Amino acid sequence: MRRVYICSPYRAENDAELDRNINYARELTRQAIESGLAPITPHLYMTQCLDEGEPWERELGMAAGEALLKGCDFVLAGIRHGISEGMRAEIKVAEMAGIEVVNADKLHYKLEHDRKRKLEEYADLHLCEYCEGDRLHSCTGYKCKEPYKRAYEQARKQYGIGGFEK
Repeated sequence: MRRVYICSPYRAENDAELDRNINYARELTRQAIESGLAPITPHLYMTQCLDEGEPWERELGMAAGEALLKGCDFVLAGIRHGISEGMRAEIKVAEMAGIEVVNADKLHYKLEHDRKRKLEEYADLHLCEYCEGDRLHSCTGYKCKEPYKRAYEQARKQYGIGGFEK
């Protein structure tokens, strides 16, 4: 499972806004789990241990979150309710570390793109294994359509991913 860091607003001006932000973080966490990802959502649990109102405790929580973020495959940014100061800091850390930041509303497209890329990489690497041509000749490097298609279909079966699109 790929690890994804959930980045969404937490701080709020009132209890209703705080509840909304917590529910949104939960929704994003659930969306990640249902997508086959391992989400890390520090603002859901660190705020249970640290006092967000104490600047030094908030900094401690942000530093711990940053360390977790750096171990993730990508960041899922929930921007439905805007981008908070804390989110800006997390996004900056991700960008500086070369970690992709994905808009939560676009997660489906990102995962589909990643799946297709995985199939294409497999087919590119294994294409010659599916070639029925003369094994004594050397490949000229051009893409053989039928062997590529067979390799792609094998990858699809192996990984349990949708049909041939190319």
